[in-house]
Amino acid sequence: MEMNIEEIGKITVITPEIVDLDASNHEEFMKAITPLLESQANILLDLSPISSMDSSGLGAMAYCLRTARSAGGALALCCPSPSVLGAFDLVHMDRIANIYPSREDAFVAIA
Repeated sequence: MEMNIEEIGKITVITPEIVDLDASNHEEFMKAITPLLESQANILLDLSPISSMDSSGLGAMAYCLRTARSAGGALALCCPSPSVLGAFDLVHMDRIANIYPSREDAFVAIA
């Protein structure tokens, strides 16, 4: 799975190059992102390319949060589409994740 990775100051920005995060690709997504999450970095996951996410995708987001925290890093999410934000709201993802509407808002909050 392709991921665009940028180092901006002390923050690693990861942008997965997928449109849907669902049962068909969540395992591939988790396999690709795990080494980055285990690097103990401060990571900003830019969700702007993802237009939809099912329960498997939500599970992948929870996995990412757990993995980053277990490694001593931090993970923030930004730029969710309205559909993805609706899925996050449905499962109260905002209670366990830092979710920002834009990269700029995320950088202000986590820098």
